Amino acid sequence: MRFAIYSLAFDTPVHFGEAAQGGKLEQAGMRYSADTLFSALCTELAAEGALADVARLREGVTSGRLLFSDLLPWHMAGEEMAYYLPRPVLQLARRAQQPLAYRETCVQATARKRAKKLKYLRASRLADFLQAMQADGRWEEETPAFGTQALTERVNCRGAASLPYFVGTFSFCADAGLYLLAGMEREEDQDWLEELLRWLGCLGIGGKRSSGYGKFHLAEDVLSLDELGLYADDAALYRMLEDASAPWQMTLSPLLPTREEIPAVRQGSYALRRVGGFVTEAAHAEKKRGVYLVEAGSCFRARPAGKVAALGTSGGHEVLRYGKGLYAGVRV
Repeated sequence: MRFAIYSLAFDTPVHFGEAAQGGKLEQAGMRYSADTLFSALCTELAAEGALADVARLREGVTSGRLLFSDLLPWHMAGEEMAYYLPRPVLQLARRAQQPLAYRETCVQATARKRAKKLKYLRASRLADFLQAMQADGRWEEETPAFGTQALTERVNCRGAASLPYFVGTFSFCADAGLYLLAGMEREEDQDWLEELLRWLGCLGIGGKRSSGYGKFHLAEDVLSLDELGLYADDAALYRMLEDASAPWQMTLSPLLPTREEIPAVRQGSYALRRVGGFVTEAAHAEKKRGVYLVEAGSCFRARPAGKVAALGTSGGHEVLRYGKGLYAGVRV
Protein backbone atom coordinates (compact mmCIF):
# COMPACT_ATOMS: atom_id res chain seq x y z
CA MET A 1 0.00 0.00 0.00
CA ARG A 2 1.21 3.51 -0.84
CA PHE A 3 0.76 6.46 1.53
CA ALA A 4 0.34 10.19 0.93
CA ILE A 5 -0.06 13.34 3.03
CA TYR A 6 -2.53 16.07 2.09
CA SER A 7 -1.75 19.25 4.06
CA LEU A 8 -4.78 21.49 4.59
CA ALA A 9 -4.42 25.23 5.27
CA PHE A 10 -7.60 26.92 6.47
CA ASP A 11 -8.71 30.23 4.96
CA THR A 12 -11.48 30.85 7.51
CA PRO A 13 -12.18 29.85 11.14
CA VAL A 14 -13.71 26.42 11.70
CA HIS A 15 -16.54 25.18 13.89
CA PHE A 16 -15.72 21.58 14.75
CA GLY A 17 -18.02 20.37 17.51
CA GLU A 18 -16.55 19.03 20.75
CA ALA A 19 -18.50 15.83 21.43
CA ALA A 20 -16.64 15.32 24.73
CA GLN A 21 -18.15 18.57 25.96
CA GLY A 22 -21.69 17.82 24.85
CA GLY A 23 -21.41 19.17 21.31
CA LYS A 24 -22.66 22.60 22.40
CA LEU A 25 -22.69 25.43 19.88
CA GLU A 26 -20.38 27.44 22.14
CA GLN A 27 -17.75 24.69 22.10
CA ALA A 28 -15.34 24.20 19.21
CA GLY A 29 -11.88 22.73 18.72
CA MET A 30 -9.46 21.64 16.02
CA ARG A 31 -10.31 17.93 15.98
CA TYR A 32 -11.88 16.45 12.83
CA SER A 33 -12.09 12.66 12.70
CA ALA A 34 -11.84 10.30 9.74
CA ASP A 35 -15.44 9.13 10.08
CA THR A 36 -16.65 12.74 9.94
CA LEU A 37 -14.52 13.43 6.86
CA PHE A 38 -15.87 10.34 5.10
CA SER A 39 -19.46 11.39 5.90
CA ALA A 40 -18.80 14.93 4.64
CA LEU A 41 -17.42 13.62 1.35
CA CYS A 42 -20.36 11.25 0.84
CA THR A 43 -22.93 13.92 1.72
CA GLU A 44 -21.51 16.59 -0.58
CA LEU A 45 -20.93 14.20 -3.48
CA ALA A 46 -24.50 12.91 -3.19
CA ALA A 47 -25.83 16.48 -3.08
CA GLU A 48 -23.94 17.19 -6.34
CA GLY A 49 -25.38 14.07 -7.94
CA ALA A 50 -21.90 12.53 -8.27
CA LEU A 51 -23.18 9.05 -7.45
CA ALA A 52 -20.34 7.35 -9.33
CA ASP A 53 -17.83 9.05 -7.01
CA VAL A 54 -19.90 8.06 -3.98
CA ALA A 55 -19.85 4.44 -5.15
CA ARG A 56 -16.11 4.60 -5.81
CA LEU A 57 -15.46 6.08 -2.37
CA ARG A 58 -17.66 3.52 -0.65
CA GLU A 59 -16.12 0.58 -2.51
CA GLY A 60 -12.61 1.83 -1.80
CA VAL A 61 -13.02 2.15 1.96
CA THR A 62 -15.18 -0.95 2.37
CA SER A 63 -12.60 -3.12 0.61
CA GLY A 64 -9.73 -1.52 2.51
CA ARG A 65 -8.20 -0.25 -0.73
CA LEU A 66 -8.52 3.35 0.51
CA LEU A 67 -7.90 4.29 4.15
CA PHE A 68 -8.10 7.62 5.97
CA SER A 69 -6.52 8.97 9.13
CA ASP A 70 -8.10 11.65 11.28
CA LEU A 71 -7.22 15.19 10.24
CA LEU A 72 -4.10 15.69 12.38
CA PRO A 73 -2.16 18.90 13.07
CA TRP A 74 0.89 20.20 11.24
CA HIS A 75 2.93 23.36 11.58
CA MET A 76 6.08 24.87 10.15
CA ALA A 77 9.15 24.14 12.29
CA GLY A 78 11.80 26.33 10.71
CA GLU A 79 12.10 25.25 7.10
CA GLU A 80 10.29 21.93 7.41
CA MET A 81 6.77 20.68 7.97
CA ALA A 82 6.24 19.11 11.38
CA TYR A 83 3.56 16.41 11.40
CA TYR A 84 1.90 15.35 14.64
CA LEU A 85 0.28 12.09 15.75
CA PRO A 86 -2.19 11.33 18.56
CA ARG A 87 -0.67 10.63 21.93
CA PRO A 88 -0.78 6.81 22.27
CA VAL A 89 -3.35 5.43 24.70
CA LEU A 90 -0.80 3.37 26.61
CA GLN A 91 -0.17 2.82 30.32
CA LEU A 92 3.57 2.32 30.50
CA ALA A 93 5.26 0.95 33.61
CA ARG A 94 8.23 3.07 34.69
CA ARG A 95 11.60 1.52 35.26
CA ALA A 96 12.86 1.24 38.81
CA GLN A 97 14.64 4.35 40.08
CA GLN A 98 16.79 5.23 43.02
CA PRO A 99 14.91 7.02 45.85
CA LEU A 100 14.72 10.75 45.19
CA ALA A 101 14.64 13.80 47.41
CA TYR A 102 11.23 15.29 48.16
CA ARG A 103 11.74 18.31 45.88
CA GLU A 104 12.86 16.14 42.97
CA THR A 105 9.86 13.85 43.47
CA CYS A 106 7.53 16.86 43.26
CA VAL A 107 9.24 18.07 40.07
CA GLN A 108 8.79 14.66 38.44
CA ALA A 109 5.14 14.44 39.48
CA THR A 110 4.45 17.86 37.95
CA ALA A 111 6.23 16.88 34.73
CA ARG A 112 4.24 13.63 34.46
CA LYS A 113 0.96 15.48 34.99
CA ARG A 114 1.88 17.94 32.24
CA ALA A 115 2.82 15.10 29.88
CA LYS A 116 -0.55 13.42 30.43
CA LYS A 117 -2.30 16.53 29.09
CA LEU A 118 -0.55 16.32 25.74
CA LYS A 119 -2.88 15.37 22.88
CA TYR A 120 -0.39 15.30 20.01
CA LEU A 121 3.29 14.49 19.52
CA ARG A 122 5.66 15.00 16.60
CA ALA A 123 5.97 11.81 14.61
CA SER A 124 9.77 11.88 14.77
CA ARG A 125 9.71 12.34 18.56
CA LEU A 126 7.09 9.75 19.46
CA ALA A 127 9.61 7.04 20.36
CA ASP A 128 11.59 9.48 22.53
CA PHE A 129 8.41 10.46 24.37
CA LEU A 130 7.54 6.86 25.17
CA GLN A 131 11.07 6.21 26.44
CA ALA A 132 10.83 9.27 28.68
CA MET A 133 7.51 8.00 30.08
CA GLN A 134 9.18 4.69 30.95
CA ALA A 135 12.11 6.46 32.58
CA ASP A 136 11.23 9.35 34.90
CA GLY A 137 8.10 10.65 33.16
CA ARG A 138 9.67 13.97 32.20
CA TRP A 139 8.96 15.55 28.83
CA GLU A 140 10.04 19.15 28.45
CA GLU A 141 8.98 19.74 24.84
CA GLU A 142 5.88 21.86 24.48
CA THR A 143 3.27 21.31 21.79
CA PRO A 144 3.00 24.50 19.71
CA ALA A 145 -0.15 26.57 19.58
CA PHE A 146 -1.79 25.48 16.33
CA GLY A 147 -4.43 28.19 16.64
CA THR A 148 -6.81 30.00 18.99
CA GLN A 149 -10.37 29.44 20.18
CA ALA A 150 -12.91 32.26 20.20
CA LEU A 151 -16.58 32.99 20.82
CA THR A 152 -18.44 34.90 18.11
CA GLU A 153 -21.71 36.62 18.93
CA ARG A 154 -24.47 36.24 16.37
CA VAL A 155 -28.15 37.20 16.26
CA ASN A 156 -31.15 34.99 15.53
CA CYS A 157 -33.64 37.10 13.57
CA ARG A 158 -36.16 34.36 12.75
CA GLY A 159 -38.51 34.94 15.69
CA ALA A 160 -40.57 37.92 16.74
CA ALA A 161 -37.62 39.24 18.73
CA SER A 162 -33.98 39.19 17.74
CA LEU A 163 -32.02 37.08 20.20
CA PRO A 164 -28.23 36.84 20.51
CA TYR A 165 -26.35 33.56 20.65
CA PHE A 166 -22.68 32.55 20.61
CA VAL A 167 -20.74 30.28 18.27
CA GLY A 168 -17.42 28.71 19.23
CA THR A 169 -14.73 28.85 16.55
CA PHE A 170 -11.12 27.78 16.11
CA SER A 171 -8.74 29.81 13.94
CA PHE A 172 -5.53 28.15 12.78
CA CYS A 173 -2.25 30.06 12.79
CA ALA A 174 -0.85 31.08 9.41
CA ASP A 175 1.90 28.46 9.73
CA ALA A 176 -0.33 25.59 10.91
CA GLY A 177 -3.26 23.46 9.80
CA LEU A 178 -4.44 19.87 9.55
CA TYR A 179 -3.22 17.04 7.36
CA LEU A 180 -4.84 13.88 6.05
CA LEU A 181 -2.77 10.72 5.87
CA ALA A 182 -4.25 8.36 3.30
CA GLY A 183 -3.31 4.80 2.37
CA MET A 184 -4.22 3.54 -1.09
CA GLU A 185 -3.50 0.54 -3.26
CA ARG A 186 -4.03 2.23 -6.62
CA GLU A 187 -1.90 5.14 -7.83
CA GLU A 188 -4.83 6.86 -9.55
CA ASP A 189 -6.67 7.17 -6.23
CA GLN A 190 -4.05 9.66 -5.00
CA ASP A 191 -4.90 12.23 -7.69
CA TRP A 192 -8.62 11.52 -7.38
CA LEU A 193 -8.57 12.12 -3.63
CA GLU A 194 -6.62 15.35 -4.19
CA GLU A 195 -9.36 16.58 -6.53
CA LEU A 196 -12.04 15.70 -3.96
CA LEU A 197 -10.24 17.58 -1.20
CA ARG A 198 -9.68 20.69 -3.33
CA TRP A 199 -13.38 20.67 -4.20
CA LEU A 200 -14.43 20.07 -0.59
CA GLY A 201 -12.19 22.93 0.55
CA CYS A 202 -14.25 25.38 -1.51
CA LEU A 203 -17.44 24.16 0.20
CA GLY A 204 -15.98 23.98 3.69
CA ILE A 205 -16.14 21.38 6.45
CA GLY A 206 -17.57 21.42 9.94
CA GLY A 207 -20.53 23.41 11.20
CA LYS A 208 -21.78 26.90 10.35
CA ARG A 209 -20.60 26.70 6.74
CA SER A 210 -23.38 29.11 5.78
CA SER A 211 -21.39 31.70 7.75
CA GLY A 212 -18.28 30.95 5.69
CA TYR A 213 -16.54 28.69 8.19
CA GLY A 214 -14.36 25.70 7.39
CA LYS A 215 -12.92 26.64 3.98
CA PHE A 216 -9.42 25.44 3.15
CA HIS A 217 -6.88 24.85 0.41
CA LEU A 218 -3.94 22.46 0.10
CA ALA A 219 -0.90 24.10 1.67
CA GLU A 220 1.57 22.31 -0.61
CA ASP A 221 1.74 19.56 -3.20
CA VAL A 222 0.61 16.12 -2.09
CA LEU A 223 3.52 14.40 -0.35
CA SER A 224 4.03 10.75 -1.27
CA LEU A 225 5.71 8.90 1.60
CA ASP A 226 8.80 6.74 1.23
CA GLU A 227 11.63 5.61 3.47
CA LEU A 228 13.87 8.54 2.52
CA GLY A 229 11.38 11.26 3.40
CA LEU A 230 11.40 14.96 2.60
CA TYR A 231 11.22 15.92 6.30
CA ALA A 232 12.06 14.12 9.54
CA ASP A 233 8.42 13.53 10.42
CA ASP A 234 7.18 12.08 7.14
CA ALA A 235 10.15 9.68 7.13
CA ALA A 236 9.19 8.60 10.66
CA LEU A 237 5.56 8.24 9.57
CA TYR A 238 6.52 5.96 6.72
CA ARG A 239 8.59 3.71 9.00
CA MET A 240 5.73 3.40 11.50
CA LEU A 241 3.11 2.76 8.83
CA GLU A 242 5.23 -0.05 7.41
CA ASP A 243 6.13 -1.50 10.83
CA ALA A 244 3.41 -4.14 11.17
CA SER A 245 5.67 -6.23 13.44
CA ALA A 246 5.94 -3.61 16.21
CA PRO A 247 4.66 -4.76 19.64
CA TRP A 248 1.95 -2.07 19.60
CA GLN A 249 -0.13 -0.89 16.67
CA MET A 250 -1.68 2.57 17.11
CA THR A 251 -4.75 3.39 15.06
CA LEU A 252 -4.75 6.81 13.40
CA SER A 253 -8.48 6.72 12.74
CA PRO A 254 -11.59 5.63 14.64
CA LEU A 255 -12.06 1.87 14.51
CA LEU A 256 -15.34 -0.02 14.37
CA PRO A 257 -14.24 -3.64 14.93
CA THR A 258 -16.08 -6.62 13.55
CA ARG A 259 -17.43 -9.19 16.00
CA GLU A 260 -14.43 -11.43 15.34
CA GLU A 261 -12.00 -8.57 16.07
CA ILE A 262 -13.45 -7.60 19.46
CA PRO A 263 -11.25 -10.06 21.46
CA ALA A 264 -8.11 -8.49 19.92
CA VAL A 265 -9.39 -5.01 20.78
CA ARG A 266 -10.06 -6.01 24.39
CA GLN A 267 -6.44 -7.04 24.77
CA GLY A 268 -5.30 -3.57 23.75
CA SER A 269 -5.36 -0.16 25.39
CA TYR A 270 -8.14 2.01 24.03
CA ALA A 271 -10.66 4.83 24.45
CA LEU A 272 -14.25 4.79 23.16
CA ARG A 273 -16.55 7.40 21.63
CA ARG A 274 -20.26 6.95 21.07
CA VAL A 275 -21.76 8.27 17.82
CA GLY A 276 -25.43 8.45 16.94
CA GLY A 277 -27.83 11.29 16.19
CA PHE A 278 -30.45 11.81 13.51
CA VAL A 279 -30.72 11.75 9.73
CA THR A 280 -32.79 14.73 8.58
CA GLU A 281 -34.62 14.58 5.26
CA ALA A 282 -36.97 17.45 4.42
CA ALA A 283 -39.11 17.89 7.57
CA HIS A 284 -38.57 14.34 8.76
CA ALA A 285 -35.83 13.27 11.19
CA GLU A 286 -34.97 9.61 11.66
CA LYS A 287 -32.80 8.40 14.53
CA LYS A 288 -29.62 6.61 13.46
CA ARG A 289 -28.36 3.47 15.12
CA GLY A 290 -25.75 4.39 17.73
CA VAL A 291 -22.35 2.67 17.81
CA TYR A 292 -19.17 2.96 19.84
CA LEU A 293 -15.98 3.77 17.95
CA VAL A 294 -12.50 3.00 19.24
CA GLU A 295 -10.73 6.34 19.20
CA ALA A 296 -7.57 7.22 17.28
CA GLY A 297 -4.51 6.75 19.46
CA SER A 298 -5.75 3.41 20.79
CA CYS A 299 -3.14 0.64 20.66
CA PHE A 300 -3.44 -3.08 19.95
CA ARG A 301 -1.15 -6.06 19.53
CA ALA A 302 -2.40 -6.61 15.96
CA ARG A 303 -4.03 -4.51 13.23
CA PRO A 304 -7.82 -5.09 13.27
CA ALA A 305 -9.21 -4.06 9.90
CA GLY A 306 -12.53 -2.67 11.17
CA LYS A 307 -15.56 -2.07 8.99
CA VAL A 308 -17.91 0.49 7.48
CA ALA A 309 -21.34 0.20 9.12
CA ALA A 310 -24.80 1.22 7.90
CA LEU A 311 -26.55 3.18 10.66
CA GLY A 312 -29.76 4.15 8.87
CA THR A 313 -31.23 5.27 5.57
CA SER A 314 -31.76 8.62 3.86
CA GLY A 315 -33.28 9.23 0.45
CA GLY A 316 -33.42 5.51 -0.19
CA HIS A 317 -29.70 4.90 0.41
CA GLU A 318 -27.73 3.77 3.44
CA VAL A 319 -26.14 6.19 5.89
CA LEU A 320 -22.63 4.87 6.49
CA ARG A 321 -20.15 5.30 9.34
CA TYR A 322 -16.45 4.91 8.60
CA GLY A 323 -14.60 2.62 11.00
CA LYS A 324 -11.55 1.25 9.16
CA GLY A 325 -8.17 1.19 10.87
CA LEU A 326 -4.99 2.85 9.59
CA TYR A 327 -2.05 1.91 11.81
CA ALA A 328 1.37 3.11 12.90
CA GLY A 329 3.71 0.63 14.56
CA VAL A 330 4.85 1.78 18.02
CA ARG A 331 7.90 0.28 19.72
CA VAL A 332 8.39 0.68 23.48
